[in-house]
Amino acid sequence: MFIELDHPMFSSVELRGKALIVHSMQAGPRVLRENVQDLAVALQGSLLRVVAFTEQDQAWFFSGEDELHSERLDLGAPYGGGGRLICDGLGTCHLFYFVRQSPGLSSLLRHQRFTDSWSKAQTVTANVFGELWGYSVSWHSDQYLHLTYLGHKDRRLLYRVYDLEHGLWSGAVTVSEATCAHPQFLSAGTLHLFWLEELDRTVLKVRSKKEHWSAPLTLSTGGQHAGLVGFALNEGEWSVLWGEGSDFYQTPLDRWEERGTAERGDFEYLWKVQGGITLPMYIAKGKREAKKMVEPPAVPGEPEPAAEEPPRELEPTPEDTARRRREQEEARAQAAFMEQAFRTLQEWERVREEVRRWQQELKAPPPVDLAPLTARLERLERRLMNLQKAQEAEKALGETSRAQLDRELTRLKARLDQLEEEKPRRRSFWWRVLGRA
Repeated sequence: MFIELDHPMFSSVELRGKALIVHSMQAGPRVLRENVQDLAVALQGSLLRVVAFTEQDQAWFFSGEDELHSERLDLGAPYGGGGRLICDGLGTCHLFYFVRQSPGLSSLLRHQRFTDSWSKAQTVTANVFGELWGYSVSWHSDQYLHLTYLGHKDRRLLYRVYDLEHGLWSGAVTVSEATCAHPQFLSAGTLHLFWLEELDRTVLKVRSKKEHWSAPLTLSTGGQHAGLVGFALNEGEWSVLWGEGSDFYQTPLDRWEERGTAERGDFEYLWKVQGGITLPMYIAKGKREAKKMVEPPAVPGEPEPAAEEPPRELEPTPEDTARRRREQEEARAQAAFMEQAFRTLQEWERVREEVRRWQQELKAPPPVDLAPLTARLERLERRLMNLQKAQEAEKALGETSRAQLDRELTRLKARLDQLEEEKPRRRSFWWRVLGRA
């Protein structure tokens, strides 16, 4: 990852492999830290701010104008990607990053502030689509921090605002119910929100905010899938550029009807820090001004060279030659990467067309009418319920009859015992004979 800077002392910051490298105007490239997983960069006036995320639950914060000083930053949880560093207009830096939730695959989006020291981590929202291109944050002149992000399940586009005075985030407002990707803020006088919306074709949409947000407007033609959105700044005028298949388009901000075609080969695509935020930029080839080396101050009393002496051309130093060679190799690698991205996008468009054609040709078999089978099952269920109820009733009646029979037998036995006691004693034979006499 290579991020270019507009700074008097540093030209760029690079993550090469797992080494964090800062490119200085005078000293050349220098390794700041090893075993770095990700980085976030911002400029606050002449202060360079860099956050290097390690593979653990901590990061390193580098800050300075000409010499970078470092301090450790505890995240409180393992880093989950998506690191961004934003500087507002009030002297505060805002760090955003993902933390994985324990259940599921969604992420928590966290926020930390730095003025003189780092604040504790604050959870902005849960169930966020945990990719770097899944959200965007920007500071605007209305003194609010604006956040847009994608939901985890359906990737709909949501929007929140942060109040610096109270330190609170607003509730979420839905920007688009469709499946979205690559939201990006641009604060250039007016706050603009760009995003890709996946319909039958992937289209580029924009909304702008003055007092209130405008209605969504489609910028792309819709002929092919839109992608590779970036911005260009030429003589103080901003424009947005994007690709549609093999075509390339450019339109100035707020003059959307002036959309025109451009040559993709005339631009270099890179990440650059602009106004306290890192943006995807298209820089016109041949118009990139070389960064000027800082000249040492003149020594008092040193005689100035004679006016008639012609200036001598300095031969390039080995460091300058190596830097130019490295920049040329990076430009070639970037161009090759962009060409590969265009080819991949075209292949993806062909695959989507094939899938859409298959969906139209393949027809599902007619549904089977299960109503008779369902009615028969319901009748069988009712019969089984009736049989079960009848069986339970007969069982209850049998138990009642048996209890009644037991009571009758008990009473009959008691009666027999009573009769046995009341039966007269039988007299003997001689008693009966003599009694008659």
